Amino acid sequence: MSERAAIRLAILVFWSLFWGLSVVDKIIPDVQFLWVGKDFFALFVKFFGSLGLKDPIFATVALAGVSALEAVNFGLYLTALVSVRGRDASVTDTWFFRAILSSMTLFSLFSIGDQVFGDRFQLLEHGLFWLILLASWIVFRHVPMPEERAPAAPRSSATRGVAVTGVLLTALTTASIWSFSDDTIADVDSPVSGQEVVDGVYKFDFPFLADKRVWEKTINAFKDAHPDLKVRYIYTGPSELNSKKKTHLLLYVFTEPKAD
Repeated sequence: MSERAAIRLAILVFWSLFWGLSVVDKIIPDVQFLWVGKDFFALFVKFFGSLGLKDPIFATVALAGVSALEAVNFGLYLTALVSVRGRDASVTDTWFFRAILSSMTLFSLFSIGDQVFGDRFQLLEHGLFWLILLASWIVFRHVPMPEERAPAAPRSSATRGVAVTGVLLTALTTASIWSFSDDTIADVDSPVSGQEVVDGVYKFDFPFLADKRVWEKTINAFKDAHPDLKVRYIYTGPSELNSKKKTHLLLYVFTEPKAD
């Protein structure tokens, strides 16, 4: 395989996996074993709620439309990837152009939505993806590369040692991730026990992978365990006390005795 063909194939594989996994993320939004999905429906409900459109039908239609467009993108990239096996490179170029154009259109729509909903961080992210798509097209079609075969890796003891080390590190990392996921997946459904830090104030330290289901079960379990207390206020710790999303959360529940 020539250097040009290898780079073109790598670009097709990357974008096919990118859009394929993005579609899977819409299908499986919850936390599963070896998978941490994002709840896009809740995010869309929040976005439309900020505009005063609180009916969930708006979020449903928007999410369904986005998911359909992402599925189309995946199909276009996959078709271009499959066409690589043919001898006519122009067929691959045509399908890749359609995929790039569709992807840039979708990210343009995302950027417009970011402006409407006031999400400047997502606007930056989607703008960068738009530029990356443009760069992918330029490299795929217009950057000259040698057509000769890509140089093969030298068969030396050092090369074999690097390959063996890479395989061992990959296996060790995979085993570690598998073990960690197996040990923590139970936290997805287990309520968290609170600790009274001040009179009438309870702190809940949510573990890795805890989501809204754990939050609901925790509050319900707390009410059942303390029937004499009334939940007056629930406070989420500031971002400085909470690390990245899906990894940690501090929750404080303020209570008061129930009136006789």
